[in-house]
Amino acid sequence: MPTSDVIFSGTITQTTVATVNKTLPATASWVAVALNVTAMTGTSPAAAFRLQWSMDGATWCEASPPDAFDPITTPGAVIKRFDAKAGYWRAVCELTGTNTTVTGSANSYS
Repeated sequence: MPTSDVIFSGTITQTTVATVNKTLPATASWVAVALNVTAMTGTSPAAAFRLQWSMDGATWCEASPPDAFDPITTPGAVIKRFDAKAGYWRAVCELTGTNTTVTGSANSYS
């Protein structure tokens, strides 16, 4: 049975880095993220969710190509699975638009 962690629950009002900073279990070869956006406000709101990876838990890198969701511009739910790249990972949410807020939740599974 995969382990589960809450990445975020509630409202994001600014670009957020390291909403979850996790050590990948030794037996895990992937991380899945279930994202459920229930509301978005602002002018031209968009949220770009992605994962970053680290070998030591201190220096963070983007995968090439990035482990990312397509930009979210409307409420909805989506799940995406990413192959593990390193022993540590964290989630990043970058907001664009004017006065953007995103409400919902995200959970990870590995």
